[in-house]
Amino acid sequence: MLEPPDTEDPLTALTSLMMLVAKSSAQFITFVDSRKQTEHLAAMIARAPRDSDDEEMDLDYLESLKIFPYRAGYEESDRNYIQEKLTRGELSGVVSTSALEMGVDSPRLTVAILYGLPGSATSYFQRVGRVGRRSPGTVMIVNDGSVRTAAIFRHPERLLEMPLAESSLYLTNPRIQYIHALCMSRQGGEHEAAQGHVGAEPETFEPRVVFPDGFIELCHAERVGEIGVEFQAMKGQAGDDPNYTFPLRDCEVSFQVMYQKGPARRNLGSLSHSQLMREAYPGAVYYYQTIPYRVVRVNTRSRTVDVRTERRYTTKPSVLPTLIFPNFTEGNVYGAAKHGPLLLVEASLQIRESIAGFTERRGPNQFSVQYPLDPKHGLYFDMARFTRNYFTSGVVLTHPSLNRPRIDRALLAEIIFEAFLIKVPFERQDINFGSDKQWAMRATLEISEGDRFLAIFDSAYGSLRLTSRLMEAETLCKALEMAKEIARNDESFDVDLETLKTLDKIADDASRQAKSIRIELQSAGAPEEERARIIMPGSVGLDIKRDNEEFHVEGVFFSPKGGLRYKGRHASQRGEKFDDATITVPVSAIVEIHGQSKIGHYDYETGETHPVDD
Repeated sequence: MLEPPDTEDPLTALTSLMMLVAKSSAQFITFVDSRKQTEHLAAMIARAPRDSDDEEMDLDYLESLKIFPYRAGYEESDRNYIQEKLTRGELSGVVSTSALEMGVDSPRLTVAILYGLPGSATSYFQRVGRVGRRSPGTVMIVNDGSVRTAAIFRHPERLLEMPLAESSLYLTNPRIQYIHALCMSRQGGEHEAAQGHVGAEPETFEPRVVFPDGFIELCHAERVGEIGVEFQAMKGQAGDDPNYTFPLRDCEVSFQVMYQKGPARRNLGSLSHSQLMREAYPGAVYYYQTIPYRVVRVNTRSRTVDVRTERRYTTKPSVLPTLIFPNFTEGNVYGAAKHGPLLLVEASLQIRESIAGFTERRGPNQFSVQYPLDPKHGLYFDMARFTRNYFTSGVVLTHPSLNRPRIDRALLAEIIFEAFLIKVPFERQDINFGSDKQWAMRATLEISEGDRFLAIFDSAYGSLRLTSRLMEAETLCKALEMAKEIARNDESFDVDLETLKTLDKIADDASRQAKSIRIELQSAGAPEEERARIIMPGSVGLDIKRDNEEFHVEGVFFSPKGGLRYKGRHASQRGEKFDDATITVPVSAIVEIHGQSKIGHYDYETGETHPVDD
């Protein structure tokens, strides 16, 4: 267990350690927990012969050391090339994410360097198990300063007490079901292939396997072309190859990074939408196998990212606070409990993540860039923020003390998030956190408009309901006790006295006997025969056929051919050049933002709209 020296940056010290091992007869594998760290460390090694502030790399030096980065998102040919060289013992080392935890065995590896500890004992033993297969191996654990690793370095015996990874089975995520329905029931899909294998008629579709509720009906709807509006965009994006369109760990279509030089166009890997927000947002410097590329344009409709070559700069997104919209309507609340004044509700959530620009570092110099981007620099993004809207579920915590002034609620949410992951070892990228205020009063829950809350929620679109574990009284108490330890001992958090007292109060109340709440909620508003529920003109919703882009409603009308429709503009259609860009869309394609959209009814007889009070 190694502490980096205080005299230099931890990643610089880690780079020196890897180069030292590379120059010996040992072969190593270094595990890090982010794709950006993988590229950054390999780039630092490539730049090592030069001055540390020099942006240029010496790729020949990297090749001579035989050290390569490896992560998910590489093209198959690039992955195979690195795997083959590693298996044949032709590399001195590799810097990898969890992508090399399983499935690739190299008997020549003798040193494993873990930059920080993974979330579970399962992952830890997989990483340790990469070395020592032919001769004795050495494992070096380097303190990366993360909350989890710092806690174990304070109490090393906890290394042997880490919990195993927990399996989770949640079969009713509609997007996951539809991805599988596309692959299984489409013409020429898995079902027809299986039928042909056993000599059955391919035209029939009568699976004899017990599937989750609604799945077979969804398969039939896909086969006859009667899928709902919410799936039509996914079908268009999947094309003829749904098996490769959707990544295993995400319910959203991947973005393809494209580099064009002359007539040649090269694919530089794939990214999920959440990875796009971290690595390849408009104007970012994106790294692929240590080579830097500037993001010129993000095409959300075609799911491509256009890039050009760039010098070795680095960028960091300027992230705005996450907006959280709880949906406390019928069918969207999975459970609620009160521990004294502490209220926990597991419910559907709408999440809005936004980037307002980025910070760029060029050697010793650093500057900030705000959106929109100036096209004279060859970068194209003309909106004030780059946004991802998605639907998921999570646990909302409300407590009277959260409404007091001078409470750092964002910090509290982060500490509880870290504590939850220590006690329930899900993958970090599958869980997220935030704090916000209630956008509407909920009398049945004793919630007032403006009440502050904390939320721990699933990052997967549609949710896997991983965070439902926080509703368990025992898990809640353990997580909050760990949060108290983190708040008092972890140097990376500067927790003021008022915020610490609030955490103590929430933890104390969590230990009180839980009282389940049966919530009688009104429905989201089933339309009556003579009127329909709509978003009022002047308000905003999300277009589920355009990757949940914001749609500003300007009017509502009924068309004999097209039915009830909105007229208005998408967020990307605002500005002088779109003065005449008003379009119409079906009402069914625009979903409300709970607590923010102004809701009303459209009267089919008079054509008038009337606001309603939820």
